[in-house]
Amino acid sequence: MATEDIVKVSRNYQVTIPARIRQKFQIKEGDLVKVVFDEKENTVKIIPASKES
Repeated sequence: MATEDIVKVSRNYQVTIPARIRQKFQIKEGDLVKVVFDEKENTVKIIPASKES
């Protein structure tokens, strides 16, 4: 089951990860996340760095 939200890109090209997603993955201020562009699916994925295997 996918969770999705629409977020706005700021003037500095920043986006805010919605609270329910931050809570689910326990993402806190200062944590590192990996941003991946998947050319095959034409999607951008944000992966919590501490959760990678």
